[in-house]
Amino acid sequence: MRVSAKVDYAVRASIELAAGGPGPLKGDRVAEAQGIPLRFLENILGELKHAGLVASQQGQEGGYWLAKPAEEITLAE
Repeated sequence: MRVSAKVDYAVRASIELAAGGPGPLKGDRVAEAQGIPLRFLENILGELKHAGLVASQQGQEGGYWLAKPAEEITLAE
């Protein structure tokens, strides 16, 4: 089974958010930690947000976090 780069990046970003601990993570931190181009990651995080898997907040204290507990998210989602 072949997995696209987009799916690979989405899974890796989700894992980074799950491991990030409490509070939002900045997109550039996730991109750097996982070796994902920032602009591509922002598009992916937008799609994950639209799907209800990721939440975000803008501003100095903003960033991204999982919208529900990691244990409740399946790979199929």
